[in-house]
Amino acid sequence: MKRYDVPDWPLLATYLISEASLQKSSRWFNYISALPRQPYSLLYWTRTELDMYLEASQIRERAIERITNVVGTYEDLRSRIFSKHPQLFPKEVFNDETFKWSFGILFSRLVRLPSMDGRFALVPWADMLNHNCEVETFLDYDKSSKGVVFTTDRPYQPGEQVFISYGNKSNGELLLSYGFVPREGTNPSDSVELALSLRKNDKCYEEKLDALKKHGLSTPQCFPVRITGWPMELMAYAYLVVSPPDMRNNFEEMAKAASNKTSTKNDLKYPEIEEDALQFILDSCETSISKYSRFLKESGSMDLDITSPKQLNRKAFLKQLAVDLSTSERRILYRAQYILRRRLRDIRSGELKALRLFSGLRNFFK
Repeated sequence: MKRYDVPDWPLLATYLISEASLQKSSRWFNYISALPRQPYSLLYWTRTELDMYLEASQIRERAIERITNVVGTYEDLRSRIFSKHPQLFPKEVFNDETFKWSFGILFSRLVRLPSMDGRFALVPWADMLNHNCEVETFLDYDKSSKGVVFTTDRPYQPGEQVFISYGNKSNGELLLSYGFVPREGTNPSDSVELALSLRKNDKCYEEKLDALKKHGLSTPQCFPVRITGWPMELMAYAYLVVSPPDMRNNFEEMAKAASNKTSTKNDLKYPEIEEDALQFILDSCETSISKYSRFLKESGSMDLDITSPKQLNRKAFLKQLAVDLSTSERRILYRAQYILRRRLRDIRSGELKALRLFSGLRNFFK
């Protein structure tokens, strides 16, 4: 496989499948037999389940993209390598189902080791530590002991569960890879992806689209919104969307700032269109909120009439995950909505004061 230049991820996935097929003769048998046969990552959600439960969240698109990539990776290996060496890669062992399983394990358990130049590794048993949003300690390779070590963030009592950090990930990212959603308000790294799009009826649509493509952006484009606010890249994109034709000389600057490829993005301000930009973000925010609210309202009446009790439990479990994610993401959008309305009110009240002052001066001179 190295002769075919197979990257680390599919190489590890293939190795894991191979070791699992050896069963008790594998040196990793005890570890592999303890792994879940069906990881709870979104790889195992059907397209119908993704469409039904995650219609309001941008994490749905990420899940579809990930599933497509896994299927594409398997098909590439099958056509380039497996089909040419069937004695080494029999189809009953190396197939789309086993690859979905192995990639599900990798997405939920693979560890990046900073001291080994960020190399990825499966670390048996250590990968069974659970995540806690308040913990900031990670696994890493220790050169002196030549092993992977974990230093706890605090003293633990005998019998107490030891936690680790899976990284500064949003609730959506944790659901995507690990299949769980932290309790609402407990994840300081939580964010929601807000999609912004150019307006099709914009006279400068093609010019703006070209500027975006030049800097690796598209329409729609997603930006992370946190409970504390949103990045300048989002504001730059909004400036570009609302900018009139007489500002076409600034399209390039706006697109560049939206792509995070400029060192001056923090100084990017266009006071003459700031109100329009904030209103555009608010409109996009409220459109997204309405999707979440509709899902959460309808989720109580979703049809869960499944004949198999096991299948019923699965549907109820997935639905609860989706409700938890939608509730946390909508909470962030509500906060953004509040901030945007306050800023727009301040801008407009300032304009009214200016107009009243101008009107008073005009009447005085009359």
